[in-house]
Amino acid sequence: KNSEYVLYQQLAEYIEDHIEEDLSLDTLAKKFFVSKYHIAHVFKDNLEISVHQFITKKRLTLCKEAISCKMNITEAYRTFGFGDYSSFYRAFKKEFGISPKDYRDMQMPL
Repeated sequence: KNSEYVLYQQLAEYIEDHIEEDLSLDTLAKKFFVSKYHIAHVFKDNLEISVHQFITKKRLTLCKEAISCKMNITEAYRTFGFGDYSSFYRAFKKEFGISPKDYRDMQMPL
């Protein structure tokens, strides 16, 4: 079990350092020389969420911070690895309960 925790820590660190890159299970499996099923299992055991959920939450937090710092919404979601606006919008609204535009407007009152 200890080796699984070490793998989980290495994966989490790698994801944070490469958040703007392709972080599919296949990519991670090749990078760490383990099966994608093993990666999924290790994440679920240690964090109780999937790798995909972990990556999405990290990316959303970075986007939210970037928007707070006046980065353009489009630039933010592209910078942090979201492929298109609609998937970013849905994920952002689900995570934070507000649309990216409404969040931005709250940060920059007229």
